[in-house]
Amino acid sequence: MEQLQERRKNKDYWARFFILVSFLAWGVLFITVLMFHRAQPEFETFFDQFYQLELRTSWDIQFLQYLGYTILLGLVVSSAGLCLSFFRARRKTDYKKHLILLVFLYLLLFIFSWFIL
Repeated sequence: MEQLQERRKNKDYWARFFILVSFLAWGVLFITVLMFHRAQPEFETFFDQFYQLELRTSWDIQFLQYLGYTILLGLVVSSAGLCLSFFRARRKTDYKKHLILLVFLYLLLFIFSWFIL
């Protein structure tokens, strides 16, 4: 009797692509946090008052636009990863979508916080 080859030992191309999309989504989330930090107004400290330094007290509009673009990019990437995992991850041993779902929820939280402010 011929022994059948186990095909599930190696990850297929879609599973590797899903892992890549997951890392890309986390990278976009990290860039989004950096853009938010750069766009927000500078906070005044004791040393700023002492040395009478000029601080930017308003939001940087250019970085806010970049922030919006990176949030949209992150939503597209994480949505693509969620759709891919919905159609491809059916076994218990398949790559789980919990982390990419977390990125998607964080980015939605960024968008909702804009509308609240």
